[in-house]
Amino acid sequence: MSKNILIADDSSVIQTLTKKILITLDYEVTGVKNGNKVMPLIEKNDYDVILMDINLPGIDGISLTKQIRELSDKKKAATPVIAISGNYKNYSEEDFLAIGIKDLLVKPLNYDDLVEAVKKYTT
Repeated sequence: MSKNILIADDSSVIQTLTKKILITLDYEVTGVKNGNKVMPLIEKNDYDVILMDINLPGIDGISLTKQIRELSDKKKAATPVIAISGNYKNYSEEDFLAIGIKDLLVKPLNYDDLVEAVKKYTT
């Protein structure tokens, strides 16, 4: 059974490359470019991993991760969130851990690291 991945990133390039790579590894991938679309998807679907850009239009990745952690559905609230950011220096690792982000991938993305991070939470 394939695993479901949600990627929330406003970059078309990152969306396209991530989808192509993960689909070839038998993952189901849903992509959104606006933070406002994330929570409705999470409420309707189960995801095994969420790849979350920190700087999204609409609701930012930090606020979204906090909302996910506060969901009444404990399984959904515990979904691993992997942050994607080019501005990671604005936050410390402790900041990310405190809100429940499990890993950080730095832009420009290293796709080997991305695959490794996704596999870590889906195997």
